[in-house]
Amino acid sequence: MDAAIEETNTHDRRETGSRERERVDPGRPTLRLGPADVARAQTLIDELSRAHSLQHCALFLWDPAVGRLRLAAQHWGAGEDLGEVRAGAWTISLDGVCGRAFTSAEPALVPDVEDDPAFLGFPGSRTRSELAVPVTIDGGVIGVINLESPRVAAYGPAEVATVSAWIDTVRDAIGDFYSKPG
Repeated sequence: MDAAIEETNTHDRRETGSRERERVDPGRPTLRLGPADVARAQTLIDELSRAHSLQHCALFLWDPAVGRLRLAAQHWGAGEDLGEVRAGAWTISLDGVCGRAFTSAEPALVPDVEDDPAFLGFPGSRTRSELAVPVTIDGGVIGVINLESPRVAAYGPAEVATVSAWIDTVRDAIGDFYSKPG
């Protein structure tokens, strides 16, 4: 893993981990993301990305064990794959755009990330616009679908509707990444 990316990830955990752990509900299911689970998540994200010609699409799931969103799968349509950011291993805090969608349970649409102080980029990213749509099951938010583009204003209400409809069709499959408590 690139040292700069790992330092950013480690710094985010140090700075926000304890505060976010307070949000963990001990009765919630635990996240399972072994190699077979990551492969299934990847299939889902590849399907969404290819069907809608998305530049970058990722699925983040809430991991109660660390109190952070964990990258379950990602698709890079523009060949920008930063191999250091690995599905199953990479986690993000709730301070950015994905965190806003997760905590508010509402889509977060950012036409130009340079105008959003909450945007958290990572080294090498060319992101100029972002859309994060919460994934809910039984009224609770369990994750976020995140779209990023190197174009300003790449997303709008139509993409919010498209991603939301896709989530409706795969909700059960996404829910399968959690083990029930007990």
